[in-house]
Amino acid sequence: MNRMIDRIRLLIAVNDDSIPVKKKLEVQAILKDFQSLLADAPKAQERGRIKGYYDILCRELREEADVAALLSSLKNYISFI
Repeated sequence: MNRMIDRIRLLIAVNDDSIPVKKKLEVQAILKDFQSLLADAPKAQERGRIKGYYDILCRELREEADVAALLSSLKNYISFI
């Protein structure tokens, strides 16, 4: 799961064509928070916030096919999103 999130970060960082810099910075910050929330023990995870961050990421990055595919595959690892 962490590897997928790291790949998403990388894809966003290297995409110079369609993602504006401001959006990249915002999304990278959300990804960092999302990943840190997932690092908590399963019983201590804030599922509402995790789902909220996931929904924001999907909405903001839905036009980026590779990133959207990786986000979608996270559903296999995080059952409550």
